[in-house]
Amino acid sequence: MIERRAVFVGKLHDVDCAARGNESSPGGDFLDALKAGKWDRVDGDLPADEQISDYHWFLTAIKHWANTGEPIYRHAAKHLDDGVWEFRHSDKRLTFYDTDGKGGYIAKLPIADHAHAEVPDSHYWEIPMFDEQIRLGHAFTKVGQKTPKKDLEAMEAVREEDLAHDR
Repeated sequence: MIERRAVFVGKLHDVDCAARGNESSPGGDFLDALKAGKWDRVDGDLPADEQISDYHWFLTAIKHWANTGEPIYRHAAKHLDDGVWEFRHSDKRLTFYDTDGKGGYIAKLPIADHAHAEVPDSHYWEIPMFDEQIRLGHAFTKVGQKTPKKDLEAMEAVREEDLAHDR
């Protein structure tokens, strides 16, 4: 069993960084780079001060989700593809998914009909209930209207490699 970087233990969810096959952690690398103001910057560039506040935004969003199973505000989290969701702030995206912690994965898709809502009294009724384990995966900078295919493929690869560690 691999040791993953823990981000937050909440009332509903434990949030860890996913681990790739080579044991690297894209979500952890993203958070570290934001904290240092060096995400998506060329070596030698001065640190971007706004990234440090972005780092705190992501931590707050993750903690809120871990405690409530909901985003901190509408559109702060969104379904991407095949049960992988993203935390969204400015042009930065951090993917996440849930697992049973044993390598199992059932895609949690948005609920389209209020009659099928698992939490019908919630303002976010369209968000399904997630398993206890949440994993932070691939991070990217959003540059257009649609998520680029390469980022969708990267998030799927991170998820599959991470879940393989649990099997």
